[in-house]
Amino acid sequence: MNNHYDLITIGGGSGGLVVTETAAQHGKKVAIIETYKMGGTCVNKGCVPKKVMWYAANLAHAVDDAKHFGIPARRGNTDWQKLILARENYIRNITSYWDDYVSDNGIHHIQGHASFIDNKTLQVNNKTYTAEHVVIATGGQPVTPDLPGAELGISSDGFFKLQQQAENIAIIGGGYIGVELSCVLQALGSNVTLFALENQLMHQFDSMPGQALMNEMQTQGIHLHLNFEVSTLEKTAEPRQATIGENKAS
Repeated sequence: MNNHYDLITIGGGSGGLVVTETAAQHGKKVAIIETYKMGGTCVNKGCVPKKVMWYAANLAHAVDDAKHFGIPARRGNTDWQKLILARENYIRNITSYWDDYVSDNGIHHIQGHASFIDNKTLQVNNKTYTAEHVVIATGGQPVTPDLPGAELGISSDGFFKLQQQAENIAIIGGGYIGVELSCVLQALGSNVTLFALENQLMHQFDSMPGQALMNEMQTQGIHLHLNFEVSTLEKTAEPRQATIGENKAS
């Protein structure tokens, strides 16, 4: 049976790639199923594109600081399209590398969505595959708050799909992703307001770095609303704008 494997992994992200690669190195017949692009969230919609945006933001800060050191530098508006093009080219090179790496290591790449027929049988694109072991490494999905108008917002995945820079943007959430996106967008020229349910940023961590972070973000011009529970999102007359309803957290 050509479609029978020692191991099949569902998900081509970091976890799935490591498991499948290790099995292949031990001489096993393996396959990996991926619905999107090889590399998973980290490469395509997470760590890697975020670091590119962070690097651009860091350069913007450097230009702003240059005048204090006698360097005649002045920053204009961010060329968002050029930044996005450079970021996508960078990611494309990495996903191309992983595609070649998978092929070179004898891993069968199956493109599509997997569904279980039984505990050793999978169906992808109307084809059936069997394996002695099946590893589920599909990752997670962003959680959308259950509130009226939530569909007007976007998740961090949506941030990486923005084709134009937002002039004004609200970030809901004071965890590390919300903080990172806030700082990047503010540095690149957007006006950012962050809303957090808790009374400090990064509440999972010690209060001291959270307080230091809050002070620095306010220095950079980011507007913070802590101890703030968002109750609604409402579309206004202006296109692509919304108002936020407040419900103070207890």
